[in-house]
Amino acid sequence: MLTTPSQFGLVAINGAGAGSYFPLDPDSGVVTIGRDESRDLPIDDPLASRLHARLTWHGPNWHIEDCESSNGTKVNSESIARAILQPGDLIRIGDRLLVFLHRETNEQSGLTPARLAEATSLFRVQADARQGKLFAASKDSTQPMLSSERLSAVLRFTTTVYAQSNLIRAAKLAAETIADVVKCSSVNVWMTGVDGRLKRLASIGESSDGRLLASVCMERNEAVAYGSDWNLDRKELHFPTTAAPIPGRRSPRGAIECRRQNDSTDFEQADLDFILALAHQLGMAAEIFEHRESLEQENRNLRQRVGNMSRLHGESSAMQSVHSQIQRIAPTSSTVLILGESGTGKELVAHSIHDLSNRAAGPFVAVNCASFNESLLESELFGHEAGAFTGADQRRVGQFERAHRGTIFLDEIGEMTLACQAKLLRLLEGHPFERLGGTKPIQVDIRVVAATHRDLRSMVDSGKFREDLYFRLRVIELNLPPLRERGDDVLLLAGLFLQQFRSQVGRGPKRISKAAASMLVEHSWPGNVRELRNAMERVVVLGESDDVGPEDLALGEASRSSPSTSPLISLAEAEQLHIQRVLAACGGNKTKACKILGIGRGTLYAKLKSSP
Repeated sequence: MLTTPSQFGLVAINGAGAGSYFPLDPDSGVVTIGRDESRDLPIDDPLASRLHARLTWHGPNWHIEDCESSNGTKVNSESIARAILQPGDLIRIGDRLLVFLHRETNEQSGLTPARLAEATSLFRVQADARQGKLFAASKDSTQPMLSSERLSAVLRFTTTVYAQSNLIRAAKLAAETIADVVKCSSVNVWMTGVDGRLKRLASIGESSDGRLLASVCMERNEAVAYGSDWNLDRKELHFPTTAAPIPGRRSPRGAIECRRQNDSTDFEQADLDFILALAHQLGMAAEIFEHRESLEQENRNLRQRVGNMSRLHGESSAMQSVHSQIQRIAPTSSTVLILGESGTGKELVAHSIHDLSNRAAGPFVAVNCASFNESLLESELFGHEAGAFTGADQRRVGQFERAHRGTIFLDEIGEMTLACQAKLLRLLEGHPFERLGGTKPIQVDIRVVAATHRDLRSMVDSGKFREDLYFRLRVIELNLPPLRERGDDVLLLAGLFLQQFRSQVGRGPKRISKAAASMLVEHSWPGNVRELRNAMERVVVLGESDDVGPEDLALGEASRSSPSTSPLISLAEAEQLHIQRVLAACGGNKTKACKILGIGRGTLYAKLKSSP
């Protein structure tokens, strides 16, 4: 049967209007709640704002929205901006509590508006509380009085709960233990999810909805009981339904709700003590599970960062210097300008800086300024409002907004227009910006890492790049060496790329021949690492033998260095070039190279280390 919205309503359960029922009619459009008497539902509480919250019907659900109130709105003890209401939700406006009810559901469970009207003692624990039907017992009011049998059950639970693989299994174990020891017809474990709403994590027996009792005991941080009267002779509480809070670090993280099928079979105080004891252990277990998950996530992030750094392969002194600079730069908030030829790995360096920074949990956004024409680049970076220009049919969030609390990498910064440069400079100086066609100022917290292969200094001199932006960007300048200046790294990278593409394709050459190694070292690599990567991919796809030969590389004679076209070099540089050629011919084997060169390994390492 379809649920009609008129079946929903709110019950005030404390304050001057305690017990009053307010039906929610969708035809009214919006239901306002606040301290002002003109509101649809006035609240007699000084902590409530004049317009505190509003309820709106969006079939098939009622929604609640906080109206920027001074003290906020809570649903099931969680502060909300807006939320979808579910039957049994407990709403806090100031110090006033409202229960969102569905008439039919709550009549079946016995929690009717009329019954709630008699139950204000649930929220005011006073001497006359024994006259009501609902009771609240503080978890700290008495020391647990458990029998030896039940103490043994608590001990068994404590020794096994921490061995569970996750919180769901731990909650299931708690429900099973309580149902077995306390003899309940049903046990439900409620926990607050990541969205702030109560979710049933485990259930034993009948699946009745105890969300209301769970919400109440979480709101009060007290065990809540629903049932029969106070026994004056025995001075004990008896009740067929109870809920105990599951403690958290700052506030309850959930509740355990227990029921007995026959109302005449009541829970006793000793039962409540046992349930509280297990709830306490489950709360501590939840903290440990969260800490464990946090550590595992931190390890995953660390492995990712190390993985990104490991992609910056290189044993040459030039690359070791780059690694060292990244380690020093990353923890700071300084703007970085990465310089280097195309294909040297500028974006990979920028990503490594982000991954090793305190912004690693935030976004990393990369924008190639050369990929957009002059009219689109500003929109790409700063966003635009609907109607800002022809074709702008809806609002678009720019990349600076997407990078909030993270890092934005501006590749080919030299291609940025002067108009964009001016707006970027203001952003770097801490000023807000507006989307194209907009007037609302937008403030972002970002780190800017820029890169270019162009000579920005000469562009400044020619008026193509702002001098003030140039100096603002090069707070820290990081120069990446071209591949031709990285010595043995050519062979190291070639071998890594060969194995990588063999793994992807499932076939291809296994080794690099001496002749091919010599060609790799002699090649000038105008496209740098990108060109080398493409060459090795081509080798794997087209290669037919186990060894990579010179003809497989297809580098061409024109692109190879030769004595006739090479510039004049010093004797030391010639020595280094000869060492590199010998190493290439030996396939990188330093022992063989030392025999050919007639020097020891120590001398070889010293000469390689002193290479310019």
